[in-house]
Order: sequence, then C-alpha cells, then structure tokens
Amino acid sequence: MTNPNGISSMRIWLTILFSVLLISGGFAQNNNSPYSIHAIGDLTDNIINRTSGLASTGLAYRNNRNLITNNPASLSELDNQFFIGELGVNSKYVDYSGNAVSQTNHQSSDITFKRFALGTKIFKHWGSAVGLVPYSEENYEYSGIQPIGYGGGQVPSYNQGYGGISKVFWANGYEFFHHLSIGITTSYLFGSINNNNIILGQGSSIYLSKTNNTSYTNLYVDYGLQYYGSISKHWDFTIGATYANQQALSTETNITVLNLDSNVLRSKTTVGTYNIPTSYGLGFSITKDKKYTLLADYKFQNWSSLGGSTGGVFYENSQRASVGVEVSNKKIVYNTLYETSFYQAGFYYNKSYLIVNGTPIIDMGGSLGLGVNSKRSPLSFIFVLQYGIRGTTTNNLLRENYAVASFIFSFRDFWYTKGRKYE
Repeated sequence: MTNPNGISSMRIWLTILFSVLLISGGFAQNNNSPYSIHAIGDLTDNIINRTSGLASTGLAYRNNRNLITNNPASLSELDNQFFIGELGVNSKYVDYSGNAVSQTNHQSSDITFKRFALGTKIFKHWGSAVGLVPYSEENYEYSGIQPIGYGGGQVPSYNQGYGGISKVFWANGYEFFHHLSIGITTSYLFGSINNNNIILGQGSSIYLSKTNNTSYTNLYVDYGLQYYGSISKHWDFTIGATYANQQALSTETNITVLNLDSNVLRSKTTVGTYNIPTSYGLGFSITKDKKYTLLADYKFQNWSSLGGSTGGVFYENSQRASVGVEVSNKKIVYNTLYETSFYQAGFYYNKSYLIVNGTPIIDMGGSLGLGVNSKRSPLSFIFVLQYGIRGTTTNNLLRENYAVASFIFSFRDFWYTKGRKYE
C-alpha cells in the first residue's frame, strides 16, 4: 500500500536536494587553499556522513539507518526493506596568517556540495550504496614575482588554479557467519585541474599567459573488512580494516601559451598517468548497552613510494589518526528499539603527504555533531561543527584556521512492503 506521508516526505527531500545543489553550485570553490597548488590538490579526508561528528572516524562503525561508506563492509548492517538517500553540504570559513597575507586577503568562505548517496539492502546479508563525492579539490590564487630568462631578471605574475577530481562510487558489503562482513567499493574518478600563469607587463597588462589543463579519469577499487561481536551482555565491539592497491589515473594535459595579442605561441597535448599510492586503514570501536560508543581510526598512504619533487615540495607518507565518541538516545516504539537522537565528538591529527620548504604540513582539529531522527517522518538531520588548524607560519609558509558547518539530510522509507501495510 502506498504511504502518502512517504510520498510527501519524498517531495520535501527532493526539494531540499535541488535547493542545496543550486545554492552550493552558485557558491562553490570560493575558498582559497594555498597548499592545493601541489599534485592533484587537497585530498578529501573528512567524509560527510553519519561519522562527520566523530572526526570521520568510521572504519569500525556499523549503523542500520545511515550509509557508512568509510568502510564498505559496514553496509551489510542496513535494515531490510528500507531505501535511504543522503545529501551533505558544507559551509566553510578560513582565516589565513603568514608573511604573504595582508589585511585584504586573509579570509575566505564558501558553501559546497559534498555528498549525494543512495542505498538499500539488496538481500538479507547484502547492503549496497551508490553516490557522488569529491576526491580532491584545487583552488588557489596569488600574485608574486617570478624569474624570467637566464639573466636574473624578474617580472610580476598572477597565478590561479581551480578544479578537482570527483568520485562516482558503488559500494557493497556482504555479511558472513553473523560476525564477519567484507566490502568492496568500485569507483570512477574523473575531473580536470586548471593552472594559469600570467606574466604582467606595464600597467598590469597581460604580457604572456600560460594555461595548463589536465584531465584525470580511471576506475579505482578499494576493499574493506569488519569483524564484530559481543564481549558480554553489555559490551559489543567491531574491528575494521581497509585496503587499496596503488592505481594509476589516465591523464591528458593541454598546455597553451598566448602573447599580448592572444595569439597562440605554443600549444601542446600530452598523455600520461598519475599514480595514487597504496593505502591502509585500521579501526576499532566498542559500544556499551547500545548507547555509548568509542571509536578510533588510523590511516596510512604510501606517497613516498612515488618519489620525486616539484619546486622544493617533496612527497612523504601521509598518516591520519582520529578518535570519536557517540551517545545514542533510544526508546521502545511498537516493540522496536528506535533511535531518536545522538550526540558526537571527535578529534583528528592528519600528517599530509606534502613537505614544503622542508616542513611537514599538519592538519588537526575537532568536531561536534548532533543528529535528530523523526518518528513520524522518514526525514532526519545531522548538524556538525568542526574547527581545525592547518599548516604553520614558520619557513615562510601559511597557516589556515578554519571552521566548518556541515549539514546532512537523510531520507529513509520502505523500499518494498510485499503487500503489508505500515502505519
């Protein structure tokens, strides 16, 4: 039987979806991130979903209501017969400090779309989800002085970069023997990054411009595993692990050089590959009375195996450690344990894969989350506040103090009912 309340809620959810997409599309990519100039930009480490308030600590997190894609093995925990849709959006404010920062360029803010996902339980032990998320983002803009020729001359220049790589994914988790779940995520990465270098003449007129546009495409596969059980009547645990082998993205780079009159001085197209190194992840969680959960994650990516450097920037292995705690409020509704709300807190320490001017780039911070589930509506909401510090002002570098507000909207309703009527 058709549920009129479900149809009404679906309309509301679709309205939210299109409204957020319009808003985020209009304000996307306004935040400058100086460190995104390197490699393929800033990698998206903070996952926008139920684990956001836990500082994205979720390799050993299992949940029956939400699409947890930190580890695809967790999808086997989804409730049967339910369809779930989730939408995530960020509002970010950044304050910059350092020698190159002035009173007119020390702040930026934006609103960006971060996640869209759909999922369901296909069979009793098999959960699946598809979605779209950013994989990396590049956005920088600065003016400076650069050398020209071999005579020691210098000229003013303007530099700008924008773009990024997006990820369309299909994640699956299958449960074996009631205590073991394995998962696989098959993704298609695609996108382009544009870097513009403009040499200025007298009166800030353009003397010479160089545009470097690189597109990236390919499949990407990663794997997950979770083992879970009970320690006693009051305590449950989960151990999670993820792995992805080194994989190569296909690249096509177009370089165009224009003179003062916009005549093409040089145009060149090259094809190649960009390697994404092997990554590992390990997580642990413990829950008391299905109410209090403590989680911890550690992630490692072998960037040093790629070797090489660009402009004094070197690659090193990236590492991310995070912890989170959640309090879930539940009550009995129609003889079923139902979650009404939850509170979260988390902390993270992220050592980037970049060494700039001999200095490792560190990103650390904390998050607070609040989630509310409606008993009479399939809509639920999660609100997360995050504060962090990235980089340093030593060795002529920049520090970013940032605050992020994340909004996650979720729609959850019956996928099929086999003729049964639900009130």
